[in-house]
Amino acid sequence: MRKYTRQDYSLIKTSVEKIKEDINASASNEAFYFLVLGNLFNLQLDEIQNCITDTHYLSQNNGPKGNDRGIDAIYIEETGKDPIIHLFNFKYSGTFEKTLSNFPSSEIDKILSFLSHLFEGIEDDVFKASINQFLYEKVKEIWELFNVKHPAFVIHLVSNGSLPLEKNEQHRFQKQLDAYSNIELRNFLAQDIVLKLTGKHRKIVDAKIQVSKKELFEQSGGDTRALIVNLSVVDCIRIVLNREDLRLETNLDDISKLTNSEICEDAFDDNVRVYLKQRPRINQNIKRTVLSDDSSKFFYYNNGITITCNEFMYNLNPQFPLIELKDIQVVNGSQTIHALYDALKEDYNKLENASVLCRIYEIKNKELSGKIAQFTNSQNPVNNRDIKSIDYVQLKLEQEFKLRGYFYERKKNQYADEAKNVRLDSEKVGQVLMSFYNNSPYEAKNSKASIFAEEYDNVFTEDIDTDKVLLAYKLFEFIEANKNEKRPELFINEVIYEEKSYIIYASLYILYFIKEIAKQNNIDIEYKNLDLLLGLYPKAIEVIEKVNKVGKARAKTENRSFAFNTFYKSPLPITIFKTLNQEVDLENVDSVETNFFNQYKLENKIKGLTAFGIPTINGFKVLAKSDMSIESSQSLTGSQTRLRGVLVEKNIVTLGNGKYTFIKDYVFSSSSLAANVINGYSSNGRITWKDSDGNTLKNFKNKT
Repeated sequence: MRKYTRQDYSLIKTSVEKIKEDINASASNEAFYFLVLGNLFNLQLDEIQNCITDTHYLSQNNGPKGNDRGIDAIYIEETGKDPIIHLFNFKYSGTFEKTLSNFPSSEIDKILSFLSHLFEGIEDDVFKASINQFLYEKVKEIWELFNVKHPAFVIHLVSNGSLPLEKNEQHRFQKQLDAYSNIELRNFLAQDIVLKLTGKHRKIVDAKIQVSKKELFEQSGGDTRALIVNLSVVDCIRIVLNREDLRLETNLDDISKLTNSEICEDAFDDNVRVYLKQRPRINQNIKRTVLSDDSSKFFYYNNGITITCNEFMYNLNPQFPLIELKDIQVVNGSQTIHALYDALKEDYNKLENASVLCRIYEIKNKELSGKIAQFTNSQNPVNNRDIKSIDYVQLKLEQEFKLRGYFYERKKNQYADEAKNVRLDSEKVGQVLMSFYNNSPYEAKNSKASIFAEEYDNVFTEDIDTDKVLLAYKLFEFIEANKNEKRPELFINEVIYEEKSYIIYASLYILYFIKEIAKQNNIDIEYKNLDLLLGLYPKAIEVIEKVNKVGKARAKTENRSFAFNTFYKSPLPITIFKTLNQEVDLENVDSVETNFFNQYKLENKIKGLTAFGIPTINGFKVLAKSDMSIESSQSLTGSQTRLRGVLVEKNIVTLGNGKYTFIKDYVFSSSSLAANVINGYSSNGRITWKDSDGNTLKNFKNKT
C-alpha cells in the first residue's frame, strides 16, 4: 500500500468539507459518510441518506433515537443473483495526527453482538428495543431476504486514518467472523479513499511480452493500431503486477516468483469499478477452469482480455518478437486476471499450458478507449454512465443546460466546484425520467444500472430536452424537500412511523402518481404547467395512502409481513394503482407554497435586521424587503462573501439606512446560506429561521 501523507489527509478533508457545505451537514463526520458511500457504490444523496443507521447522525437530523450497535450504515446491493449486504463502521478524525493511529477496536464487540442477533433471526422485543427504528427496518429487510435468497455479507471498517485494526484485534475479529459463512471483512482507509478520489495519481504501468510471430496479428488505421495475440495466462498476470522488474522480464525462470507480488490495481483504472463488480461465482468458475485438466483449452472457454496503451513497439523480424507496452490499462478482463492470479497462488504449475486471447490497442484518442471498453465487453456489458457520457444526447443536454444557467453532469461530480442547486446529475436525471416518462419507478429505483445500458435509448430519447428534464427533476426535488421536512414527524412514536414512513421510500412512485393524476385530469405534461403539477402533490399522497392500505391488506391475507422499505422496492404499488383505476378529483387544489410551507422570520436584534423567507423546491427563498447586514466577518467562506458582492452588483439588494434591503425575492441553495449572507457571519439556518409560533426549521411540523 502506498505511503500515507499529510497531502492525502488534506485531500480527504477538503472533499469532506465541500460535501458538508453542499448538503448543509452539521458535522464533518456526517459528510464523510456521503463521501465514502457515494464513491464506493455510486449512490445519490437520497440513496445514501437511506443507508445511514448511525444514531448520532439520525438524532442530528431529526431521526429516531436508540442504539446503532456499531453499525453506522447498511447498503443492500442487489445487482447480481444473490444480494450483498454491506455493513459499515465509520471513524473520522479531525486532525492529521489522529489519523496516524490504528482503527479503534472499541466497536468490534458491538458489531459481533449485532451480527449474532441478526443471524439468529429472532424477532423479539429485547433486540428491537436495543437498536434504533431505522436500523430495525434494515434488519427486517435482511431477514426477508434470508427467506428467498442467500446473501453475502461484507463488513467495512472505514476511516480517514492510515492504519487498520491492531494486528491482534484484527485477528480476533476475523476469527469470530469465520464462524459465519459467506462473510468478508474489508478495511477502507485513507490511502484507498485517495485512490477513489483521484485517478490521475495512478501509477503508470509499462510492460513487455514476447509471443510467437505466427500468433500475432496487427491492424492499423487512422490514429489507432491494434494487436491480437495469443498470450499465456502467466504473462497476463505478470504484466499487471506491482513489481516493474517482473513486468519487464519476459524470460521468467521461475513462475513462483509471481506469487510474491500483488496485482497493481492502477492497471485497471479505466475498467468499470473493479472494487464493486467482481462477482465471486464468476471468479470461481474461471479459477476452476484454469486449474482443471482442461486448462490447455482455456483459450476456447474464455472471452479474452482487452488492453489499451499509449504506445506499443516491436520488431517483426524475429520468430518471437518482443513487444513493449507503455501505460497499459485493462479495460476488459479484470475478473479474468484477478481470478487467474488467485489460481496462480493456489497452484502455479497448472497455469503453464493455458493461454488467452488478448487484444491490445494503441490509443491516441481517449474517447475511443471508452468505446472499445463498451464494445469488447460481453460477460458484463460496459454500457455504463461514463461511456454514455459521450453520447450525442448527453452532450446536447450539457450545452442546453449551460445556456439556462445549469450544469448538467454527464460524469459524476463533473462540475463539483459549482453550487449544488445548479447541478443536475445525469444518473439522477435518468432515474427521474424513467419514473416519470417511462412509467417505471420500480425499475428506476432497483435497476438503475439499466438506465445507461439496455434502457438507455428508451430513457434518453432524442426528443428529450431541458424543458422535459427540468419538469420531472423539479417535481422530484419538491417531493424530496417535502420528505425531508416531514422526516422529524415520523419518529414521534412507533404508530406514526408505521403509518407514514412510506414517505422515506416512495419519492419516485409519488413522481409517477403526479404524472398519472395530471393525465387523468387533462393537464398537459409540459414545463409551463410545472406549478399545476406541483399542486397535485396532496392528491398523489392521497392515492399513495390508498395504495398502502391495499398493500397491507393483501399482505395480511397472504400471511406476509409488510414493510414500506420492501413494498417500495417492488412493482406492487403500480399494480395496485392500476387495479384501483380511479380518477382523482382536483377540486380546491391550492397554491403549492401556501399549502406546504410556512413563512419564516430571521431577526437579528444586535444588527437591527429582519428578514422573511420560505423553503422552496430549489432551496430557500428570501423575500423582498428583507434586510442584509453591511458588515461581514471572516467566519464566512470565500464563496459566501463573493455571493454578497454579487447581490450588490446585480442590484438585488440596495443600500439605505445603514443596511442593505432586498428589492426582489432571491432563492438561496439552503436556509443556512441565506442566514449567513444576511447576518454577515456563519450561522445555522435551521435554528435561525423561525415561524410565527417560534418553531425553527429544524423542528418544523408540517401542517398539511
